[in-house]
Amino acid sequence: MHPLRSIIQSLGVRAATLPITAFTALAVTHTLVGAVGVPGYALFALVTTLPAALPITDLGGGAAIVDAVARDRSARRALVCGTVLSAARNLMCAGALIATMGVTMTVLGLWKWVLGDVTQPGSGVACAIASLLFGFSMPLGLGSSLLTAVNRTPAALLLRAAASILLLALVLVVAALDAPCEAFVATFFFSQCVVGVVSIVLASRYLRLPLLRIIMGSARGRARKDRVRIGQLAVPMAIVTAATAVAYATDRLVLSHTADAAAVAEYSAGAQFFLAASSLLGAAGLPLWAIFARRRRSSGKPRRDLFRLTTCFAVGGLVVGALMIALGPGVGSWTMHGRIQVGTDLMASFAALLFVQAVGYPATMWLTDAAGLRFQATAFSLMAVVNVAVSIPLAQLGAAGPVIGSVLAYAAFVLAPALFRSFRRGDAMPYQSCDFH
Repeated sequence: MHPLRSIIQSLGVRAATLPITAFTALAVTHTLVGAVGVPGYALFALVTTLPAALPITDLGGGAAIVDAVARDRSARRALVCGTVLSAARNLMCAGALIATMGVTMTVLGLWKWVLGDVTQPGSGVACAIASLLFGFSMPLGLGSSLLTAVNRTPAALLLRAAASILLLALVLVVAALDAPCEAFVATFFFSQCVVGVVSIVLASRYLRLPLLRIIMGSARGRARKDRVRIGQLAVPMAIVTAATAVAYATDRLVLSHTADAAAVAEYSAGAQFFLAASSLLGAAGLPLWAIFARRRRSSGKPRRDLFRLTTCFAVGGLVVGALMIALGPGVGSWTMHGRIQVGTDLMASFAALLFVQAVGYPATMWLTDAAGLRFQATAFSLMAVVNVAVSIPLAQLGAAGPVIGSVLAYAAFVLAPALFRSFRRGDAMPYQSCDFH
């Protein structure tokens, strides 16, 4: 598929599904606040985003899978099978460890030290449920990476929209049953498990491989001989995702300890608009990952094409950010039943964060070979440390404080270095120049 066609197709699908995911997210928030109040919603928002703060995600397996699919041209796809097996094995072990730790912390009553002011009766049980379901879903999360690897990003985006609809349906059922907050938490992670299974099944059809059986069978020790080494890509990618998690997902934790539950609720309401807008721009950039991976061995240094892409993403970030500032305060306050006002300063901060990330998206996708990922691992690690350090004092400004810290840290330690490395003379990765007109 032509690069431009792939990018436009992904962007079109995400643009079409964005109203669906945005509406369902707002409806879920509105339903939750009505059912369990602002404190209950704050607990739900914090617990369901805690996994994003874990320094693991897919342990870098997604990067290894994209690279393996791009390089493996054999009939049996031995490299792909071995890479999926290795990635799934690592995630299965990590998931079991997370589930065990989550339940143990519930039994020992330790979650109150993590949740801070958001703690309420049933918080420990909600965290235990989240740990168990999230641990089970971790290997299933490879489905999204597999679809990206086979250049089926639109299918992954459609499944994301389906997941939001499923979550809303489950939340409405749970609310009708007048269930406690723990049940709402369970619906969130259950919907992720369902989407993960469906993604793997679809990827299996494209690759003509029994991927679900391979992933589930990764728990067997006898499969060790079939695995391949993925550390050269997985380790730096895991560091990048871990640093990103520490930088952004800890904002709610910082607010819960330095502010109050109202600040956490306001931040969460505003973050929904940022996540939706970020996913729109990310959908356009994600196909570049697989495209660059397939063409690294070709000749050419397409700085002109990369400049065009960077300019387009910058303009897109400005436009979408302006919409966030215009619509976010009013709609966000409505989702909170008027009990919490989503400030314009918060939405402007999220818009600025969206802009700097949008400008850097093509460059970070460019730097996805082994050397580029090692470079990004260092940059993102520095960004995460500075982000947390400045977010704590900036939290005194309210919900917008940690977001301002994120903007400053990302621009200084990720955006500027990535642009410099990508555009500097003599340091472009081998790539066949493409026409993006």
